[in-house]
Amino acid sequence: MLTIFVRSVILYAVAVLVMRAMGKRQVGQLQPFEIVVVIMIAELAATPMGGVGIPLLHGILPMVALLICHSVISALCMKSERFRGWMSGQPTVLVRNGVICETELKKMSITLGDLMEAMRTGGIMDPSEMGTAVLETGGQVNVFPKAMNRPVTPADMAMKPVHEGLPLPLILDGEVQKSNLNRGNLDEAWLVGQIRQLGYEAPAQVLFLCLNTQGQMIVQGKGKAQMQQVQAIAAEKAVW
Repeated sequence: MLTIFVRSVILYAVAVLVMRAMGKRQVGQLQPFEIVVVIMIAELAATPMGGVGIPLLHGILPMVALLICHSVISALCMKSERFRGWMSGQPTVLVRNGVICETELKKMSITLGDLMEAMRTGGIMDPSEMGTAVLETGGQVNVFPKAMNRPVTPADMAMKPVHEGLPLPLILDGEVQKSNLNRGNLDEAWLVGQIRQLGYEAPAQVLFLCLNTQGQMIVQGKGKAQMQQVQAIAAEKAVW
């Protein structure tokens, strides 16, 4: 039993490492050749787990071989558009200018029910508001409303909103994020000075602290039921 347990842990670790090496795409974004690799890796890992008489290398080496094949195909897809089109296919327009492309639906085996589901997932209730629908190479259907039905943007109103970028987490669960401090050209002494002004003696007392691109610091202490927001630096210095 211990042997089976150890073999399972090893094969699981190898399978995770191989999948991790393939990239971070979600299952719904995998290309056909990637789905085949995932299925084969699962099968290769499962067989030696239960069969003690099967050498571990009979499962590990094929998984490594699949990783190499995947890397080669991915590299070729990056270099050759023709090869990428052959391996992954091309996006297919299912709705064009509000008109359903019946031929393309049948060719891609997409039902009207599937199309309506994608429409609702895209936040469109009325089919008359649907302008374009595209079946992507990963299998997901993206739906876009007509220009008259899309949400109003600041550009439509000739407005120039201030820049909004990703906030910079500086303390997470009491741990100072030193790499983010360096990214913001800040130091730990400055950070400690800021939190002491808010009543915290040390970063360990802070649950969450981040700095947004407006120079505002958002802080919540451990055991606190509310967040504090203060201007920490000038907005023009919040560039990262």
